[in-house]
Amino acid sequence: MDEAHREAIALFRYGVISELVTRSVAPGHKERLLEAISQKKWTIPGTTRTRVARSTAGDWVSLYQAMGLDGLKPRPRSDAGTSRAIPEPVQDLLLAVRAERPKASVLSVIRAVRLSGQVDASVRLAPSTVHRFFAAHGIATEPPGHSEPDAQAFTHLHTGDLWMADVMHGPRRLLKGRPQGAKSYLIAFLDDASRLVPYAAFYPAENAACFQDALKQALLRRGVPRKLYCDNGAAFRTQHLQLICATLNIALIHSRPYRPRGRGKIERFFRRVRSAFLPHLNDSMLTELSALNRVFWAWLESEYHQTPHGGLDGQSPIERFLDDQELIRPAPQDLDLLLRMKRIRRVGRDRTVHVDGRLYEAPDGFAGEKVEVLYDPYDPQQPVHFRRRGETDEHRLRRLDLQTNATLRRTPRQATTQTPAPPQTGISYLDLIAKKFYGEDDS
Repeated sequence: MDEAHREAIALFRYGVISELVTRSVAPGHKERLLEAISQKKWTIPGTTRTRVARSTAGDWVSLYQAMGLDGLKPRPRSDAGTSRAIPEPVQDLLLAVRAERPKASVLSVIRAVRLSGQVDASVRLAPSTVHRFFAAHGIATEPPGHSEPDAQAFTHLHTGDLWMADVMHGPRRLLKGRPQGAKSYLIAFLDDASRLVPYAAFYPAENAACFQDALKQALLRRGVPRKLYCDNGAAFRTQHLQLICATLNIALIHSRPYRPRGRGKIERFFRRVRSAFLPHLNDSMLTELSALNRVFWAWLESEYHQTPHGGLDGQSPIERFLDDQELIRPAPQDLDLLLRMKRIRRVGRDRTVHVDGRLYEAPDGFAGEKVEVLYDPYDPQQPVHFRRRGETDEHRLRRLDLQTNATLRRTPRQATTQTPAPPQTGISYLDLIAKKFYGEDDS
């Protein structure tokens, strides 16, 4: 199992137990949460099983509390490298029984072939192995699921319990030479309990880099939430976002595909933006994103946050938010380091490194090596660092300047040690051959 697979399993396990580790839970409530986990169907990486035992979930809680995210990564198997393949005759038998009983559980299929007497007792048929075997043949191992339950209205009790994140298509920017203009996207976060917007801004694209910058600004301004609820857009499904949330102890939740239930509050905020902000824009505010965001932030802080909200019993979002200010978790001081994107790159023979379409230059001595690059994907002006794989020491990458490099004088490296000159013997091989050939022997 490679590191990426182990990391994916750890992130899944954190998602299962996030309710139990993001806040203090009373013993009775903990047992109810564990029971709910054991009853729920999950999409488990690397297997078609859909259930997590309550004892297993309890073990994951202990491991996370003791060792963090690394504690949830699977340990290397003691039998790694040994074959656990199912013998071909047993494969045929399993497929035949499954074809006869398509709705039967995997355990009952295994039991059936065992009882048939056609499988040697020494053959191991672990349920997980048979699950993977059926999945590889495109055979479903669970009956069709039940219909989705009805949606319910909800509001979390405290500020920071849940943030919602979403993207709205904004106004087109007016750019010279582009008659159609350019798109803008409003990336926004909304606190469920207070309806306050921790951060929102118009960006030039709807991608992971822009979303990560918005998340960074929200965390710096309004602290760290306990849950983050997003839709299934590509910007919200990156492994890097999962790592950020797991590191900051934020439970990352996604709505089901094509069923965007539960995000009504942030959709209502977007309707407010469309009705109370966008109609008042003029051309001078649409020439630059900075000009657009300048007036938007002023409207957000002085109008939206200060206006009494119908869902808050007459309180304004900022008043409700400040009611729970002692519960707000501050952002860590090393947030910039935690949010850096990581990419594996190979340093070229000319010591250049490609990062998101930009060229950087590594120090001398790293040519040809694979390194881990750490950088801010949204702000190219931020320093870019790298380190050898498996090491912690970081080195700075500088932007490649071809004109400056063209004027530099290249000097050969000086040898660290000098080899002593060989002794002079006075023997000339070619002179000796010539003297012998022409009979010029001195004797």
